[in-house]
Amino acid sequence: MNPLLFCQACADYSVQPTKPETNRRTSACTISTKESSSSWTVHSTETDSQHSEFFVTGQYSDIFRDYDISPRVIGTGNYGSVRECVKLVTGERFAVKTIDKSRIGRLDHLQREVELLRLINHRSIMRLVDIYEDSDYVHIVTDKYTGGELFDKIINNTTSTGCLSEFEAARIIKSILEATVYLHANGIVHRDIKPENVLFESTQEGSPVKLIDFGLSRTHLPGEEPMKNAVGTAYYMSPEVINGSYDKSCDLWSIGVVTYILLSGYPPFNGSNDAEIYSSVRRGNLHFDGRVWGGLSHASRDFIRRLLCRDSSLRSTAEEALQHPWILRHCY
Repeated sequence: MNPLLFCQACADYSVQPTKPETNRRTSACTISTKESSSSWTVHSTETDSQHSEFFVTGQYSDIFRDYDISPRVIGTGNYGSVRECVKLVTGERFAVKTIDKSRIGRLDHLQREVELLRLINHRSIMRLVDIYEDSDYVHIVTDKYTGGELFDKIINNTTSTGCLSEFEAARIIKSILEATVYLHANGIVHRDIKPENVLFESTQEGSPVKLIDFGLSRTHLPGEEPMKNAVGTAYYMSPEVINGSYDKSCDLWSIGVVTYILLSGYPPFNGSNDAEIYSSVRRGNLHFDGRVWGGLSHASRDFIRRLLCRDSSLRSTAEEALQHPWILRHCY
């Protein structure tokens, strides 16, 4: 397999200063989608969709009374755009994601995302600052992260012999695991952990990372019936998600896939379309090619195997994964 066969999913709202603006409009929102860079196409799926008219935030409010919003787009997604904004009272600089409500099939899903963001407070998760809504848009103000996506770091560092060092990969995965421990302890399942949803806080070497995009997240408490909707991004979906009966352990499978990609530069389960990817995931033939993995530690492979365990009841929890020797060796 060519490890450079890696393409980008559309839909995430990340700060990407180096990418050109597209489809510029004079309103507060610019719509565009990311382009795939190869044949490894990623699709997000949701099983049901309908449009309903109601307040996402609970009331209308005017963001322009509190913020000065730059006209320059610094990030784009399926439903809107990201710009820099300045809080008028303090002069602080933030990012504002402006979402076009007319492009959202299920506003209740956006409402759920907003409600979850209001509850979350963790150093490895995107920090919500303010939320505004008018008749056409929802404006989500967050801290501004300028380091780019983990996805781009993978693209820029993948060679025929691998991708990131074990030290760097373990550092990033530790932060994602800590965020996941926090979410699961609060009854929240992310359901779309992937490199596109991890941002670097800055461009500095060793920058902290932040988990973002809670559009597919939901609450799920111990003892509840399994979740049924097969949502997520194909490469990172666990077998039980694809089969339509799963719990929070699906996030750990996704982290296992991300770890595999960080070290190798390519996904553990591949295919030319979603159906082929699902079949590969269901088969679960986890392979560590010697050309890449021969130079990596046994502990890294053991860590991945414990997360990519087809039996979700035997899969490591986020707490257990944080105590794995591979993490302890590189991060403490």
